[in-house]
Amino acid sequence: MEYLIALLIGYLVFRFLSNSITSLASTPPEIDPEDVLETLQDFRCNICGTELTIKLLSVVANDPPKHCKEEMQPVN
Repeated sequence: MEYLIALLIGYLVFRFLSNSITSLASTPPEIDPEDVLETLQDFRCNICGTELTIKLLSVVANDPPKHCKEEMQPVN
């Protein structure tokens, strides 16, 4: 009975690790060129002062960029 439980736990761990590695190794889907808009938006990091200009903005994922693990603030 102990061997059966050990095999079951081993199988579950193997499946979990296999799925984790597969999801990490897969590439994200390509962005459709129609889902990108041209823009000129400036952002500034409030922590270190780094400034960034965005020229193309995705319609699907339009969250502000992050720097120093914080969201950058738009510059008007």
